[in-house]
Amino acid sequence: MGKAGEAAIELRDVWKSFGSFEVLKGMSFTVPRGKTFVIMGGSGSGKSVTLKHIIGILQPDKGDVFVNGESVPKLDHKGLMRLRRHMGYLFQDGALINWMSIYDNVALPLRENTRMPKSEIHDRTMEVCELVDLAHSIDKFPANISGGMKKRAGLARTLVTEPEIVLYDEPNAGLDPIMSDTINQLILKVQAKFGVTSVIVTHKRACAYTTGDIIALVKGGTIVEQGDKDYMRASEHPLVRAFLGGID
Repeated sequence: MGKAGEAAIELRDVWKSFGSFEVLKGMSFTVPRGKTFVIMGGSGSGKSVTLKHIIGILQPDKGDVFVNGESVPKLDHKGLMRLRRHMGYLFQDGALINWMSIYDNVALPLRENTRMPKSEIHDRTMEVCELVDLAHSIDKFPANISGGMKKRAGLARTLVTEPEIVLYDEPNAGLDPIMSDTINQLILKVQAKFGVTSVIVTHKRACAYTTGDIIALVKGGTIVEQGDKDYMRASEHPLVRAFLGGID
């Protein structure tokens, strides 16, 4: 959809309130195509709300959100559905359907949203299950797999439609350090293999430093500091030191 080198995602002075509670207060940033942008910050700082603006679940009170050069708030329902076909969203809990096998969960977006033949759906589903090391578990159900496997299954389902943009909401939440690192390495693998543009919301330093091309720190609904890993490591900003100054 977009040209290499141009911005895949851009937020311009986005404000959002829920009642009297202001969550976003002038949120602005740009994500270059093919790069991974990591958002860190405390609870209630607006990280997940930002993701929901990118995919169009929420609309800003003021400001604008651009994906592949299109203003997301200005799109009608049809336009939004078209744009979302190029995007994937990995929810915190994987958001798997409990009564469906891992295979059926992963295949679901292709069955519902494409006219792909059954044989092609099978091949594509198995390809992404192998990518996330779940090919041996496709007949299992969500209740019978670990939290890490649920995350990997959710990632497989996100990737099965070959999105250009992937949004990750706390991909390491609830995982032990070993599985967290496995997920981090998978995010890198996905970026290298498919050249996707990614936005990651995380509390984890290791996730930020392992996966991020650009790391942004949010407080009070706006970005207080951002830069590449070396810049953020060297930053003397007290909030940056608090979030990124140690080791997970």
